[in-house]
Amino acid sequence: MGHSCGGLQAIRVSADPRVSTSLIINSGVFNGTPPAGIEELNVGKDVLAKFHTPVAYINGGPTDIAFKNSVDDVSRIHQVPVSFAYNDGGHGGTYMQANGVVYGQIATKWLEWQLKSDREAGKMFVGSGCGYCTDEGWTVKEYIKK
Repeated sequence: MGHSCGGLQAIRVSADPRVSTSLIINSGVFNGTPPAGIEELNVGKDVLAKFHTPVAYINGGPTDIAFKNSVDDVSRIHQVPVSFAYNDGGHGGTYMQANGVVYGQIATKWLEWQLKSDREAGKMFVGSGCGYCTDEGWTVKEYIKK
């Protein structure tokens, strides 16, 4: 799991067989060359084909600097279930609020579902009536159907 630059690092290590799930927040692989001098950001789109477990992308919408990259990433991932949603929180999401509010809640529910098999937490992500699929503050472009 990672936010922004940390999201790129999470994407990079997601191929490791010890990884059970990935949560990419306000991040996505650059189309083209990343900013000079930042080796940690040098991740190619080819790594997306190496996801082997469910992945969630949470993004701050069109004003988020990573939005276009995350949309492109999700369009390239076909081998695993993907949850992709965004709100209008921008690149900082809701992190400046106590406990990260919505982003913190989503991250917690994702991890409870994926790592603890908590079906109640999974209701936030599954099906067209999923928890944040019906929330007016969120746009869900793709969701896990199973």
